[in-house]
Amino acid sequence: MNHLADSDTIAAISTPLGEGGIGIVRVSGPDSLKILRKIFKPKKAPLFKSFESHKLYYGEVLEPESAQRLDDGLVAFMKGPNSYTGEDVVEINAHGGVIVLRSILEAVLLSGARPAEPGEFTKRAFLNGRIDLTRAEAVIDVIKADTVLSLQAAQNQLKGQLFKEVDAIKEKLVEVLAHIEAELDFPDEDDVGELSPNEIHSCLMETNNHIKKLLSTYEDGKILREGLKIVILGRPNAGKSSLLNALLNEERAIVTSLPGTTRDVIEETVNIKGIPVKFMDTAGLREGNDEVETIGVSFAKKRLEGAALVLYVIDAEMGIEDDIEILNGIKDKKIIIVLNKMDRVDSRRIDELKKGFKDLSGVAVSALYKDGIEELKGIICQNALHHPLDKECIGVVINDVRHKNALQETAQSIKRAVKTLSKRLPKEFIAIELREAVHELGKITGEITTEDVLERIFSRFCVGK
Repeated sequence: MNHLADSDTIAAISTPLGEGGIGIVRVSGPDSLKILRKIFKPKKAPLFKSFESHKLYYGEVLEPESAQRLDDGLVAFMKGPNSYTGEDVVEINAHGGVIVLRSILEAVLLSGARPAEPGEFTKRAFLNGRIDLTRAEAVIDVIKADTVLSLQAAQNQLKGQLFKEVDAIKEKLVEVLAHIEAELDFPDEDDVGELSPNEIHSCLMETNNHIKKLLSTYEDGKILREGLKIVILGRPNAGKSSLLNALLNEERAIVTSLPGTTRDVIEETVNIKGIPVKFMDTAGLREGNDEVETIGVSFAKKRLEGAALVLYVIDAEMGIEDDIEILNGIKDKKIIIVLNKMDRVDSRRIDELKKGFKDLSGVAVSALYKDGIEELKGIICQNALHHPLDKECIGVVINDVRHKNALQETAQSIKRAVKTLSKRLPKEFIAIELREAVHELGKITGEITTEDVLERIFSRFCVGK
């Protein structure tokens, strides 16, 4: 695969803009070396005509027309196809200031390159066959990982573990398909190995179980990639903001004895046992006393719609009749009851309150003194994840709806093939379903793809990657 052999040359700043020790301008394409010669003067004389691949050279970066010195730096030339993109690549390592990096990029553009689009370097790596599409998608997940577990899951995909799993499924299906098509094309040949219906059935069921196992990881993978959205609900003055501060271990929300202090939704992300969790502290659920508070309550209800989990905070000193009424209105959500202010009541009161919530998970805490907070974090993880995860044993997880949909379509094709087999219909119909299954698997790895899918995937990337 080499779709970009005659493409133009692109360039971008590949490190975050801002003050830093080092910044990198990356160039990729057929004119990379030609551009480097125009703007770079090595310190050692005499001037050399060529650069040895994969070596660093120290010198001055120059403005191409005036030869004015822009900065000192190290440059590396990586000759394709042994580079990230599979093309000739130049990386200019300079000082990490905004002005100096932009000046160097402008010099590169004046010398014949064009600005790279978001994710275009990685897109070229995919199109030139350096990586499959699952590895390309993993690059942005590695960059955006919020926790060690998120990073480990992304690194596993970047190393090709998802590709290997999908490829193993595809190979089994192709093997069955090859036997069936050989039987159909050469019915009179004695040396064509024929698979019995039982052998075909066994292989298809084994493959379908493999797909089910991968699909079972989707919800956990999505949480590791996108984070777990938790909304903190409760009546005014139950201690929602105090609970948020205790979970974050910092004073993020304003806490007073006056009900209705929180008027807007406060959002903060925190790492809980490797899971990126976004907490949303909301206005107390009651009829607002003024227009601002009413709007705050409205925002709380909207956030509730997109939340995966609800922490419902109850003041242990107060009655729970109004709370039960509110909880009955959100039965479709996963709910953890948080009995706050346990420092003000005795254990009998806590036990009595817990009986009022039947099957709901619950924990007693003192947000003020941070008692019970670690236990609450453990309950959050138990309710959030379908499988226990830790960085020592985390394996392949599906974290993208694109992968999920393709695997589900593959499973449906296999299911139809098994049904066709059980009805003893002609094997041509089985072959049709297996071809469709292989086609769907090809969408995951990028063997089968369209330009609009690629645009959606790589538009999520930053410029320079």
